[in-house]
Amino acid sequence: MNSSHIFILLVACIASFSTSLALERPKQKENVRHGKICIGTNGRMSVPSNREHHYRNLRDRYTNCTYVDGNLELTWLQDENLDLSFLEHIREVTGYVLISHVDVRRIILPSLQIVRGRTLFKLTVQDDEFALIVTLSKM
Repeated sequence: MNSSHIFILLVACIASFSTSLALERPKQKENVRHGKICIGTNGRMSVPSNREHHYRNLRDRYTNCTYVDGNLELTWLQDENLDLSFLEHIREVTGYVLISHVDVRRIILPSLQIVRGRTLFKLTVQDDEFALIVTLSKM
């Protein structure tokens, strides 16, 4: 083999190796980024027509969720035996957190690190705005 053939073979091997590395990189990023983005709600304190359906919707929406894009509204959960462990992975909420009319043993948000408050909860009686509000609840 002459030097030009060796050079072409070497370039082909490097290109093949670079391509295989490029294909592996997205997998590595997926493994590093463990998270699920969920869309928050804007129901405020409206009363759901079916509370069991409301609970199932919350559970389905926030199971394995780590990032809530919008508001985390936990409202009208009035069965002390409800399992809210599906909230345990939430790390960040971009809007506000509202807990209202909740009568459960406890709400645990062990992973929650930040409530950004890009949208604030506004009380209609006053001009106050909140990133976190807990009201009319028994815990």
